[in-house]
Amino acid sequence: MTYRLSWRILASFGFLLWAAAAPAQTPVGLLSLVSGDVQIVRAGQQTGAPARTADLLAAGDRIVTGAGGEATFLFCVQPQARTAKLGPGAEIEFAAGAYSVKKGSVSGERPVPCKLPTTLLMASASRVQSGMLRLRGANLLLRSPSRTSTATLRPEFRWEPVDRAQKYEVRVLDREERILWRAEVTGTTVEYPSDATALEWGQRYRWRVTARDASDALDEATTFFQVLSAEQAQDVRVAEDSLRAMVEQNPNDNWPRFLLAFLYEERGMLDQAAQVYYDLDRRMGTQPWVEGRISELMNKLGWDRLENTSPR
Repeated sequence: MTYRLSWRILASFGFLLWAAAAPAQTPVGLLSLVSGDVQIVRAGQQTGAPARTADLLAAGDRIVTGAGGEATFLFCVQPQARTAKLGPGAEIEFAAGAYSVKKGSVSGERPVPCKLPTTLLMASASRVQSGMLRLRGANLLLRSPSRTSTATLRPEFRWEPVDRAQKYEVRVLDREERILWRAEVTGTTVEYPSDATALEWGQRYRWRVTARDASDALDEATTFFQVLSAEQAQDVRVAEDSLRAMVEQNPNDNWPRFLLAFLYEERGMLDQAAQVYYDLDRRMGTQPWVEGRISELMNKLGWDRLENTSPR
């Protein structure tokens, strides 16, 4: 099952001028969970505004919690990268390389492998609305792994069904266009088998799907994927296992999911990053910068829609 995102377009030319003029800032972290009375006071401002889960944090920003307010945050500047929870009646201020508790206390402080995507920027208190683009999709959409990296030598290939197609021919090719494996299937998923020519770490491959009816080819599409190096793949697996365990331990908080999305982005595993961001978007409700990440990743992947599945 697939889910078509409802893209929002920037409202007016005047807004575009305002957004272009707003100074871009590099965030130092984000709020991964907000409950109760929590205010965010942006750098250089005297008054606050209600904070929301997934609000980005810049140097100079302050978080102030009321009597019943709590806020869990990620601070993603090395070597101080960590997560912690700000309790009720507290205040914290973020700087470029550290944060300081001005009132009250924090709890649950722990170091985490937090690294924000390098292309992530915020402008004017994170109020810029994402300009989502509709992409031109082929009739045969190769879903995954497409224009992305993978941490396995036995990837699962997925594509969208084609009307009237009775079967699909799948081929995997190396850089010299030599066919490493060929199969004919009736479904829209197939795993690279263990008895096929072994894929190699650090190599790029192409794969092609031809949709056929009883006698003719209906459509064909080709894309590529990159296998990570063995060392990178091992690092991803270790971090992934740890973060998924943290998701189980912290089911009501979002910070392990954010870290998982950042991990996938950092390693070029764009399809999996997009799915984790989508999962976060469904959990939290509309957040402009999260939708912006989804839009940017979908542009890179060549997708016009996301699968309505939880990330694996």
